[in-house]
Amino acid sequence: MTQKEIIQKIKQAGSLDIIIGLNVLLFLFSKIFMSFGWFSLKHVVLRTGFSHLFSSFWTILTYGFFHQDFVALFFNMILLFYFGRILLDYKPDKKLWTLYILGVVAGGLFFLWSYEWFPQMYLSKTSLLGASAGVMAVMTYTSLWLPHYQIKIRFLGFFKLIHILIFFLIFNLLQIPLGNPGGYFAHLGGLLAGLILFLIDKNLAQKSVVKTDVFTPKVDYKSMRKKERINTILDKISRSGYESLTQAEKDELFRQSKK
Repeated sequence: MTQKEIIQKIKQAGSLDIIIGLNVLLFLFSKIFMSFGWFSLKHVVLRTGFSHLFSSFWTILTYGFFHQDFVALFFNMILLFYFGRILLDYKPDKKLWTLYILGVVAGGLFFLWSYEWFPQMYLSKTSLLGASAGVMAVMTYTSLWLPHYQIKIRFLGFFKLIHILIFFLIFNLLQIPLGNPGGYFAHLGGLLAGLILFLIDKNLAQKSVVKTDVFTPKVDYKSMRKKERINTILDKISRSGYESLTQAEKDELFRQSKK
């Protein structure tokens, strides 16, 4: 593939390709640069305490594009790929970007607040890294928008999106009390972001339907059918004369002439 073709492919890439590509490339580059001592994840992770956020404000976003290990990257990108692809069949590209970014930000804020509110639940000071909050926002919105949409999971069968979302929600809630729950609070923040955007879009869609119903004139199909019959009778008269009409047609013409 030539350089021109590569540039063209990049220009044609959608939001899903870009987000997954960024996560994969940043993971590879971070590993390579760290091996040479040129980079450290401490510059991009979100650490506990709002004081760290004020001094390193960019970390509320950067933590959502880097991963510590390949396993976390792999599962996050698999979930994002499947749910993102379903979402983009029904929503524009910018909706995926909005969900992912807001999910990352909401997840980061939930992580920070959880440490402020429930410090006793943490075994030690910790940091947040990974795309899971953004992915959770995409999963939540897609599952609520298309709750009965089914996907096939190998060896397990077909599952509705809403059931998959419920499973992830229950799993996260059960994991929180087990110590160092920052990541699970972040997931809940992403879930809340997806829920709020879903409710906003649903409300806007309902208002749009109401406006359409109010301003769209109702069609009187009964009146239209009567006019069609009269036109047919008049055409018959013009072709064959009044005497060619049946008695029923004469009666119909008489009734309409009286109105």
